[in-house]
Amino acid sequence: MVSRSRAGDVVMIRVPLLAIAIAAAVAVGLITGVVVMHPFLSLDATVERDIQATNLGPLTLTFPFFTWLGGPGGIPMQIVVIFLVLLLNRRAWLLALAALAGGLWYEVIVHLVNRPRPTVPQILRVTEHPGSTSFPSGHIIFITISAAALMLCIGHRYLPRWARPIGWAVVAGIVLAVGLDRIYAGTHWPSDVLAGGLIAIAWLTFVVSVRRISDRAFATAPQKADHRTSGAPGAPRLGPTDSLAS
Repeated sequence: MVSRSRAGDVVMIRVPLLAIAIAAAVAVGLITGVVVMHPFLSLDATVERDIQATNLGPLTLTFPFFTWLGGPGGIPMQIVVIFLVLLLNRRAWLLALAALAGGLWYEVIVHLVNRPRPTVPQILRVTEHPGSTSFPSGHIIFITISAAALMLCIGHRYLPRWARPIGWAVVAGIVLAVGLDRIYAGTHWPSDVLAGGLIAIAWLTFVVSVRRISDRAFATAPQKADHRTSGAPGAPRLGPTDSLAS
């Protein structure tokens, strides 16, 4: 669904995605308000202890990699994302850059909230970064945005339609594993992880909702109309074939 101007031109906003972005941003605002007023939440501590007490099996083998990827490996990860987009779908460069810019929200919010990280008396163990700030989870924001950017810029071009849900399921699985890693290591509260995921969702859906940014990335058909029909009254305007719901 898109709005149209009086002249019949498409307004450059995907309304459903913009609505999702606003809803996710409101949720982030509510969680932030609760955390500012009550930095320690008993529900957070209960969920964290339960997860730390659970045997996650082979999944824990991926945790060191995700810890590195969202920390020292963050810049190399983003460079690889840009390189792959330029190599495989150059017209999506603006979407990739706009998506990755969402990481700046972490720098803004983490300094505004300044929430203490979990401590050993509150949970079962802390293995990384004791004493630093906690809210939101930067690992979740950076890795979610990077994985989603690859799916948006490359997956939607090369994967057949039936395989795209599988691609997004892989992205969701990566995000879930990163969230469990952050909680299992005692570096973040569950609400930090939830807020990080919502920040990434809010930013990504907002960026994709702006058609001027995303249309070229999703285009699969020529964007210029045939000169013999483009000027005829009532002739359809040809444009990019959108792989997302518009």
